Amino acid sequence: MRINGLLIVDKPEGMTSLGVVKEVKYQFKIEKAGHIGTLDPFATGVLPIVMNEGTKLVPFLEENPKEYEATLKLGEETATDDPEGEVISQKSWERVTSEQIHSAFESFLGKIRQTPPMFSAKKVCGKPLYRLARKGMEVDREEKEVEIFDLQIKDLDPPHVAFKVSCSRGTYIRVLARDIGRKIGCGAHLFKLRRIRSGSFLLSHAVPWHELKKISGGEALAPWLISLKEALSGWPEVVGNDCLVKKIRFGQEMRVRDFLSEDLRSFEKGQWLKMTSPEEELVAILRSEIRGSEIYRADPEKVAFQTVRVFNPYS
Repeated sequence: MRINGLLIVDKPEGMTSLGVVKEVKYQFKIEKAGHIGTLDPFATGVLPIVMNEGTKLVPFLEENPKEYEATLKLGEETATDDPEGEVISQKSWERVTSEQIHSAFESFLGKIRQTPPMFSAKKVCGKPLYRLARKGMEVDREEKEVEIFDLQIKDLDPPHVAFKVSCSRGTYIRVLARDIGRKIGCGAHLFKLRRIRSGSFLLSHAVPWHELKKISGGEALAPWLISLKEALSGWPEVVGNDCLVKKIRFGQEMRVRDFLSEDLRSFEKGQWLKMTSPEEELVAILRSEIRGSEIYRADPEKVAFQTVRVFNPYS
């Protein structure tokens, strides 16, 4: 059985994201696989794994927002901004007030700028920053804008502050925790991190690691598998007949005349759509060259859709 689609894993503490992918590939004999959004080894939670034909979906999956449950520790900064790094700065936190902490958190709501940490997977000149950091090197990194949609303190037990954050893709929670500590004045580092949402994928969709390790064979994985079509839920859909599916497979253009008898949902010019077969399999991702409301009065020979990506579950 060839496994295509997505598997949402509740990543355990102590494993790298790549390590999880390698284990899944080996256990279920998957040819191609990858993950969406890296989690540090000490972090846990939602890690979407794309498998075989599912790897083609990566550029089309929206990752906003991401949500985390986290804890920072006041009074200490570390070399990596997390508990795995050496403590490089210590300051007293005992006189910090609740008002100061709440005020600091509130100041990070909205659009902020972050500098990617040296201990991160971001690449500079083709090399991940963490490899340079391990050699004791530090290079200039460009600041980037990210957005904090929501930031709430859940528990105040100094020196620990538990919080929940909803943010845009590319936000470094380690950097957020460090910068909050600096805003307060005593420094801080990220102590715990659990991702509970990545785009449309929630913790409730995730298979716990200990359960996953007990599953034997691809068929037993089916209850946890998100199909290619389901991964694009909410997209406008074109259900292609056998003729249209063959056109897609052979790379032929799809003209207005091919869709005059179809019941199409509304869509805009330039919008992505998914084409499925009558068997409800994902056949392709299309880009519209015409508005849906105009297709029935357009030139029948006009190109209606361009093929962006083709899927073959049996390849």
